[in-house]
Amino acid sequence: MERIVTAVEICRGSRKRKVYINDEFLFSLYPAELSRSGLEEGVSFTDELCSEVFQEILLPRAKKRVLNLLIAKNRSRKELCERLSSDGYPPEVAAEAVEYAEAYHYVDDLRFAVTFLRSKQEEESSRRLAMRLGEKGISREVIQEAFDTVREERIELMGDEFEEAEQTALFRQIRRRTSNPSALTEKERQKLMAALYARGFRSSDITAALRG
Repeated sequence: MERIVTAVEICRGSRKRKVYINDEFLFSLYPAELSRSGLEEGVSFTDELCSEVFQEILLPRAKKRVLNLLIAKNRSRKELCERLSSDGYPPEVAAEAVEYAEAYHYVDDLRFAVTFLRSKQEEESSRRLAMRLGEKGISREVIQEAFDTVREERIELMGDEFEEAEQTALFRQIRRRTSNPSALTEKERQKLMAALYARGFRSSDITAALRG
């Protein structure tokens, strides 16, 4: 099916122009870029023209945009792709721009997750933090690795004091919920374990504490 430029519209609040191919919005260009590429209503959007616009105009600009976004704030891959999409970049251009930043380690979901946990771990439960990271496009494997990394950092910083403090905190949480763990039904026990795990305690430590 032939692709035709069916409309070129002014972007509200911007100098850019929205370009529609076969009545569907595809990307945004500045007037000078439109003139340079010869894009106007009725023009055939050939594969050659598409490659020229994507690779020579949009991609270099998208790469700069990614770097500027990262300078302003640390972001996940998903957040960057969503921001580029909202700025009028096609998905394939956004993905390639983010991959460019990843190649130079400007984008690193593990680093992002670790930094996020460091700043929020005293304010929210582990379950809530994991949920928020998932919403930002971080995979479960990376989230778990981030939690392990932060835990190891705290162990290295505090040494034996960390293990003692964590055990004390775990037993305190258990006592707040029950005076006799051994009297819990299996359903109550599972509910308690889930609540403690959500607060960041390891399942092995929880099991040992409830058994003891």
